[in-house]
Amino acid sequence: MTDPSPRDGALPLESDAAGGPSGAPEGPAPEAAPQEADRDQELRRPRAPKPPPDKYAIGALVTSLLALFPVAVVLGHIALARIRVFGVGGRGLAVAALVIGYVGLVVGLAAWTLYFAVVAPEVTLP
Repeated sequence: MTDPSPRDGALPLESDAAGGPSGAPEGPAPEAAPQEADRDQELRRPRAPKPPPDKYAIGALVTSLLALFPVAVVLGHIALARIRVFGVGGRGLAVAALVIGYVGLVVGLAAWTLYFAVVAPEVTLP
């Protein structure tokens, strides 16, 4: 004899018009095991080593961190061209150097403009 009341506080499943539990997939359950096996093999497959970064990209990042912004911008553009032509690594380094270089140039130009437009006339006038 079965007890139709739920046990342990569990709620009974609602039935749809066909008599089965609602929300349950109809038909046989799809097999996920082959897909997982393919994914596991793909994750275990050795990857090709990344090419070493271009020396100009490294130089561009170092000069941008040393606040030599015009040099960093020039080296960054040279590095991107070399990366595109020769297929070496370091694109992220070159892009980071260009971003830092251009932001530094803009901030430096704004600081100079502010100084010479606002501060210098007040200091030098009698």
